[in-house]
Amino acid sequence: MKSLALAALMVFAGTTAHAIDLKVACTVTENNDKSLETVIKPTLNAYTKIGDIDGFAFRIRNNDGSRVSLEIFDINGEARYYADATLNKAGDSVANTIWRRDILLEVTCQIPE
Repeated sequence: MKSLALAALMVFAGTTAHAIDLKVACTVTENNDKSLETVIKPTLNAYTKIGDIDGFAFRIRNNDGSRVSLEIFDINGEARYYADATLNKAGDSVANTIWRRDILLEVTCQIPE
């Protein structure tokens, strides 16, 4: 019984350590053309900048180690667009899209394979 509890604790500790050390690969496409690619480690409980292009700023927030918020900030339009997701394993992703008459922007961040 003791070894079962210890094994469960080790799995939980490993999962927690991995979740806090979250690393994501982010891609920004503008009008279906890749504009930005980067790999970042989002800061726990704070926004981490992905980048800026053409009056838009992109950030990601690591809310609790696996729950993230992806933000697109339209600087000129003074609007913010959010997408939330839980990222636990390789391949999990979060995406946010703005589709207007003048622009199609998509930001995708995923845990690398």
